[in-house]
Formats: sequence, C-alpha cells, structure tokens
Amino acid sequence: MQFFTGEAGINTRYTTMYYVSLALLVASLPLSKFTMSVFQFTTLIFWLWHGVDTTFLHKYSFQKLLNPARLLALVAETLVQISIAFAQKLTRFSRNKPALILTSLVLLHVIGLFYTTDFGYALKDFRTKLPILILPLFLATGPRLNTDTFYQILVLFCAAVFAESIYRLIQFIFTAVADPRDVEVHTSHIRYSLNAVFAIFILIFFAFKYQKLPTAWRVTAIISATWLAVFMVYMNYTTGVLLLAIIGFIMLIFYMLRIKKAGLKIALLSAIIIAVLLPLLYVFSVSYRYLHTPEVDFAKLDKYTPAGNSYYHDTLNFKSKNGQWIGLYICDKELRQAWAQRSKLPVDGLDKNKQVVRATLITYLASKGLRKDAGGINSLSEEDIRNIENGINRFDYKKIPGIQSQIEDFIGGYQRYIRNHDPNAGSMIQRFEYWRTSLLLIRQHPVFGVGTGDVPQAFEEQYIKMNSNLSPQFRLRSHNQYFSVTIALGIFGLIWFLVVMIYPGMITRNFNNYFYVIFWLIMMISMFTEDTIESQEGVTFYAIFTAMMLLGRDRTENMESLHD
Repeated sequence: MQFFTGEAGINTRYTTMYYVSLALLVASLPLSKFTMSVFQFTTLIFWLWHGVDTTFLHKYSFQKLLNPARLLALVAETLVQISIAFAQKLTRFSRNKPALILTSLVLLHVIGLFYTTDFGYALKDFRTKLPILILPLFLATGPRLNTDTFYQILVLFCAAVFAESIYRLIQFIFTAVADPRDVEVHTSHIRYSLNAVFAIFILIFFAFKYQKLPTAWRVTAIISATWLAVFMVYMNYTTGVLLLAIIGFIMLIFYMLRIKKAGLKIALLSAIIIAVLLPLLYVFSVSYRYLHTPEVDFAKLDKYTPAGNSYYHDTLNFKSKNGQWIGLYICDKELRQAWAQRSKLPVDGLDKNKQVVRATLITYLASKGLRKDAGGINSLSEEDIRNIENGINRFDYKKIPGIQSQIEDFIGGYQRYIRNHDPNAGSMIQRFEYWRTSLLLIRQHPVFGVGTGDVPQAFEEQYIKMNSNLSPQFRLRSHNQYFSVTIALGIFGLIWFLVVMIYPGMITRNFNNYFYVIFWLIMMISMFTEDTIESQEGVTFYAIFTAMMLLGRDRTENMESLHD
C-alpha cells in the first residue's frame, strides 16, 4: 500500500507533502496547540501550490537564475501562476454549497461585530474561529483524499491520541495533584476526551468492520480502544466517559433494530439493558449510602484525646465520604499545633488547589482512618503532608478511580447549591450557575444577542447584577455552545448555527457514513455541557474532521456505510 496517495492516482511530490502536512495537523489535535498552528500554515503553503501549471519552470535553468533579472522574473511568474490557481480554487469554492454553508459560521460572527463594543475580544474570537474558514477552503479545493489516505490519517490520529494518554498517565503518576484532570498537559482534558472518544470508535471500525486489516492489527485496535476507555475512567474524564456511553448506547440501539433474527435481537437488547442498569444501580447505591449514612451515637464516642483535650464531632460541615463520617474526632487545638510543626501553610489558609487547608487536612486524615488530633497528624508521612499542601484530600487518590468520590462530591455540592446558593463545589455545580446566568442573558437579548465581542462582559455584569456567589476565578462563560451562540447572536444566530451543523451533512448524504455520524454525535452532544468550538483545540477539531469528511473525500469511492 502506498502512503498518502492522491486523487485519480496522482502522487506528485507536492500533493504528497500536502497529505503529510494534513496528517500531521490531525495528529497535533491531541498533542500540541503550537504544532496545530504550524501545520495549518504548512498545509496552506502546499495548498497554494496545488493546481499551479508548473511548465513555466522549464524556462529557468539554475545557471540563468544567477542573473538577478531572471530570478526576479521567476518570482514574478511564480506569483502569477499561484494567483491564477488561487482564483480557480476560489471559483470552485464559491460553487460548493456545503463548503459555503460551513464557512458561513464565520460570517455569522462577522455580522456580530457590527453591534459589539469590545472589538478586542471580538477580533480574538474571530481569529479563534478562522479554521472554520480556511480548513473547508483547503479541503474543498485541494487534492481529494482517497480511502487509503483517509484511513492512514485516521490511524495516525489514533496513534497520537494513544501516545498522549501514556504521557498524561506518566504526568499524573509523577505529579502531586488533587485531581488527575488538573495535570498540566498539552490540551484540556475535555478537548482530549472528544479526541479519545472519536479514536475509540475509529478503532472499533478497523477492528470489526474493515475486512482488509490483518488479525494482528485488529487485536491491536481492540486493545487500544479498551485502553483509551479504561484510561478515561481512571483519569476521571467524566465528559469523555459519558460521551462514550451515550454514543455507544445509540449505536447499539441502531444496530439492534437492524437485526432480523429474533433470538439475536433479544440477546443484544438484554445486553443493552444490563449495560444501562448496572451503572445506574451503582450510582443509586452510592447516592443512597451517602444520603442515608447511619446516625452517630455520640454517647459512645470518645470525649478526650490521649493528651486530655476535648474532641468534638462535626456531621454538618463534614458529611460522609466512601461510607465514613469525615468530621468525627476533631480537636482543633491539637490540629493547629501539630500541623504548624509539619507545614508552613497556615491551617486556615488555602492549599495549592485553592481550598481551605483545614478542610483538606480533615478529609485526608479521615481517608486514612486517623483522628483529627496530634496523634493523627504525627502519623502522616512527609508524602502525606505534601499531598495535603497540594490540595489532595485522600491518600489513595492514585490507586483507584474516583467515581464514587465524584458522585458523593456532586451530591454534597448540589445540596450546598440548593440550600446555601453556593455553586463553587465543583465544575458540574458551577455549570448550573453558568446556565442560569445564560438563560437570563438570553431573556434580555433574545433576537440578536449582545454581539460577538461582548459575551464575557455581559456575563460579568450579569453575575454582579444577580449577586452570584461564584468565586471570581470561576466566573466563566456558559459552558453550553448553544447558549453561547444565542447570547452572542440571538435566536436567529442559533437557528443558522443549527443549519450549519445539520444541513451540509444532509446534502452530502453523510448521515449514512459511520465516521461522520459518530463525529457529529460527539460534537452535538458535547455542546450541551461545553463551549466546544470556542477554543483553538475545539474549533480545529471540528473544522478539520468536518471538512475532511464532507468536502475532502473522493466521492467516487465507496464510503463507510452504517448499513454495511
């Protein structure tokens, strides 16, 4: 198999380099924002050369180029030929209806500039959205991608996602952080999760639907897909895990409905029901234990520490975690004295995760089954002290996935949000406040929105107006792409945004294509909890794969039908 071969058997040096640059751009999505920008630029260079009539180069020998006049003539003629090819590409692009609809999303944001007041942020937002303009232009008018080249790019993408998972795991193992999602890596864990979910379904296709693949490679694909799924669970990448589960459920239902044999259909339906019920039962079990922790018989608890100081037991501020009451056996006097001897951080100050040290300390001691007194603190190792200073609140944070802790933290945070209007407990609770704020802004500016550049300012003003208890560092945008578009551009903007997201796939008949349907579901579902295309990683991920599948494929070849 030749690598990166082009349309109609074309395999010129520059066409091959275009494919290589495009492949490296795709591989950069989970790895690096810097190389993402670099390979967009190199792809631009090879795209500009595509379609140039190079016969004029034969007029210029190396010896003649030593003459400055002949060199200038070469440069001038080269620019003319590139300009001719560029004009031809623009003409083809202007006749490509799906491409025009896709890029109209950028035009929509340009329209929002006419009634914005913060042009600085508006121009920054416009630069972020540029891939939605340039990548469809490249793919619609550049060399076509045949099936082999497209598959090779997908394999390289999966390899990059796999490599990044190894890097992230190593970073987590050797970095003291409270949450694996806080590890400093190349891209955000949420954007990486989108890449990982798409990679998993790509690997599933190669393992089970692509007949030309040798058995060894099929096994490798299955192992890699399993690894990525387990990795996301271990690293608490909740967005990725939920996306994988939802899309997996949708695809299983789709294929089950197509099965004609009653016995096989019943077996698959039973498997789907079990796959749904088991996680739900686990969530309900953890929730029930958290909400129905047995009452404490305070009369049977020790009243004094070994040093004779009084204990008190706090079951109001410290609920339960992992089935245990956290706030039992607290002696603040000994806690403060003993902690001061072990750490320079004040017990009432903030740890490196911006949490009160005392709360982190008490929770950490409880996770080890220790009392919150001098004896408990003296039992801690130096590694334990460093963990607490870094905001880590349980000693076994690297040994087991934190699914149970996440459920308990969510319930506790939600209770605080309802009772005390405190949305700072966690990212999901904060989203409730973001969405509440978003709906208020949409109600105030329903038709045309606030303008492309005024979204951050509108949010900040609304937080002040509603006396939000969100801490300043958490006062962010809506974390919902549909809300973000409506706030910036109004209801009409949202309607056109939905047209852009749906109509190009319909007119190119790609809603029958396995890869496109999976990718489209990833984008549409993720946008309910994320501003998916408001960052460089997210917008490039959307633009490159959408353009590649809708505009860049060789349409004369067989596609990956969902019905195969």
